[in-house]
Amino acid sequence: MTFRIRVFALVAIVVLLAAGASTYLTFTLAENAVTASATAQQQLMRQIAEEVTRYGRDHGTWEGVAEVAAGIARRTGRRIRLDTQDGAVGVVDTAVLAGQPVTPMTKLTLPIDARPQLDLPQASGQEREITLQAIEEYRQEIRFAACLSRAGVAPQAVTTHYGLPLITHTTASPDLVAECRTGTASQPRSITRDKEEVGRCFDTPGEATAPGSPKASRSPDLDPAQHLRTCLREVFLTRIGIVGPEPLRLAVSSADGIDTTPIMLAFSVVAVPIVLGSLLLSRHVLRPIQRLTIATRRFGQGRLDQRVTVEGGDELAQLAVTFNGMADSLQHAEEQQRRMIADIAHELRTPLANVRAYLEALEDGLVSADETLFRSLHEETMLQQRIIDDLQTLALAEAGALAYDRSTVDLGELLDSCRAAHQPAAAAVAVDLAVTAGPALLVHADAGRLRQAVGNLVTNAVRHAPAGTTVTLAALRVGHDVQIQVTDRGRGIPPEDQRRVFQRFWRADRARTRATGGSGLGLTIARQITVDHGGTIGLVSEPGRGTTFAITLPAGDATPAAAGRGLSGVEKAPLPDV
Repeated sequence: MTFRIRVFALVAIVVLLAAGASTYLTFTLAENAVTASATAQQQLMRQIAEEVTRYGRDHGTWEGVAEVAAGIARRTGRRIRLDTQDGAVGVVDTAVLAGQPVTPMTKLTLPIDARPQLDLPQASGQEREITLQAIEEYRQEIRFAACLSRAGVAPQAVTTHYGLPLITHTTASPDLVAECRTGTASQPRSITRDKEEVGRCFDTPGEATAPGSPKASRSPDLDPAQHLRTCLREVFLTRIGIVGPEPLRLAVSSADGIDTTPIMLAFSVVAVPIVLGSLLLSRHVLRPIQRLTIATRRFGQGRLDQRVTVEGGDELAQLAVTFNGMADSLQHAEEQQRRMIADIAHELRTPLANVRAYLEALEDGLVSADETLFRSLHEETMLQQRIIDDLQTLALAEAGALAYDRSTVDLGELLDSCRAAHQPAAAAVAVDLAVTAGPALLVHADAGRLRQAVGNLVTNAVRHAPAGTTVTLAALRVGHDVQIQVTDRGRGIPPEDQRRVFQRFWRADRARTRATGGSGLGLTIARQITVDHGGTIGLVSEPGRGTTFAITLPAGDATPAAAGRGLSGVEKAPLPDV
């Protein structure tokens, strides 16, 4: 009789004895507990949803929502999880923030949508103008709110005409308000796209529908005017969705405290048969299990070289093979972790040593506590923060845990947004950014992650571009693929170093000065994101004449409603433009 048959016989006896007593008690207890807590759970979820929605409406972005969720979790003692509507991307999980084990949560969820609903007046004859005005006003207010939030000011949204929010504030200085209001207007490309999408609602009276909206979803009882209003509202949500907070899905853990005493009593009844059945297992069966137990105990004590002798070909032998394979994998992972720790220690040693030297000099009175010193300490601290943030992103990407929310992305719009985001930093070093893109260059990708990869290339190019030059962002079609190019006019990369630029912690400037230093991880992250999208990344560089980095991706088809949707990972910042 094989080990499988003997174990099966023992389990069958246990199941027969336990089924009658424990099944009834378990189902009865579970039904009572679910009924008692369902109302309280739904009420709590509605309260949490209202608080999170209010934050998204006031701030115009989900940046910082992790702190709100963590505060709610501490106040209620519940685990809070926020995902995108389709559940493909996790935004916030308070268990991860608190370093707690991540376990499956209840399937009961609640949608959260901080976007306004366009309130069109009845038969005004100005639906087109009102919709276009509402789209642009919302974008400007949301960009203004996001700017105030990043500056540490808590904005508040007040509902005004057509249901649109008006961002108010009480502590912002006039200079900050003026700075945040600057550049909120959309570019002509975006405004033209708005007019096209709104115009489609007027193409066929009575059949108006927003791009990508299924006709089956429209009620046949609606008259043409109602169809038009419905279409315009859908277009409004589609166009503001590019900068507004993405609709989310809320999940809240259930309360603990279910009385398990009846279940424990039921299982106590079958404890004796379990013990007797275990004694029936022969010494021949228990001996290999004992060897596995000893090896596992030593393995848990840190002796990763432990292996088990494989005898025979039954299930226990397969278990021994599995154990040995696990041990090999863990030993290899331990070696990789040690090398990673050594790399991190090496990268953090220099900035930490600089901070320590400044502080000791300040304590000894060798330097004065002036603005220059504090600026220097702040720069060193930010350098360490960039290294840590890049390490986290790279660790997720290499582990295959980096979430992607793919949709159809217009590369011209993506490069425009990258240019707008990096223009202030480039202008600070007298470098200009230029965008050239062909028409209808579309890819199926995560817009946020792809923008992160291109942003790393742009940051690298600006860092090495001489003052007075231009860094060019280009998108073009190459055969059946599309290609993104970032070109600078810097000193170039020597041929012997070009094969190493994508290695972790490698950088051309070995000293990592404040002017040119980075974490050494930006290009590695860009490569990983590109590979995850099924593309390739490479470079062409000529010393003394500059460098061009190129990301090649498969071309993708688009539908009008697909463009502009997506969440850039854990948290989404409002895009500078469409």
